[in-house]
Order: sequence, then structure tokens, then C-alpha cells
Amino acid sequence: MHKDLLPEEKRLSLDTDYVKLLSDLKGRLQQAQMRAALASNQELIRFYWYVGSQLIEKQRTHTWGDKVLEQLSHDMRNAFPEMQGFSTTNLKRMRIFAELYPDFEIGAQAVHQLLWGYIVV
Repeated sequence: MHKDLLPEEKRLSLDTDYVKLLSDLKGRLQQAQMRAALASNQELIRFYWYVGSQLIEKQRTHTWGDKVLEQLSHDMRNAFPEMQGFSTTNLKRMRIFAELYPDFEIGAQAVHQLLWGYIVV
């Protein structure tokens, strides 16, 4: 006997209402998971834009060169070893992203819905 199956005497008699309930709950959970993933993606895109905009501002006001990107990459990787995305190349991409969308936070733009990989391309 498969360990996930209940013995015959303990199984519910599944009527159509139960099957509909189960189907509805599974569908709603999948929708909730998708909305959570999209919300997480939007926050990550906002964060990447913020990093890029801060790099632009700080490099301009403090006359920091690109060496700061290497240092920041190193420090962020050490601070968040479980995360990816803080390579020097990716930090440059964040800066370019902020340059291309200087008013990113102001309007509701479709770019919020894109994955970072699409934005990079």
C-alpha cells in the first residue's frame, strides 16, 4: 500500500462539491504564489534601480572610479553570501538601468513586470 493513501475505511467519499473545493483551493494557491513571485520580482527590480541610482550619484559627487564597483561587489557578496547578483558586471548593469530610466520610481512602468534578465538584455 502506498503510504500516502488512506485505508479504504478512512477515505472520504469524494463528491463533486469536494472535488470543486479542492480544485478551487489549488488554483487560488497557484495564483497567490504567482502574485507573490511577481511582487518579489518588482521589489528586486526597484532595489536594482536604487543601487544603480546611488552608484551614479555617489560616483558623481565623490568622484569615485569604477574600483568602487569591485569593492562594493566584494562587500555585498560577503554580507549576503546566499544571494547572487552583486558581481561587478551586474552592478554596472544596475547603473546603466538607472541611467536609462531616471524617473523609474515615479510612474507605473511595464519594466516592473520584467525579470532582471530581460532588462539586462
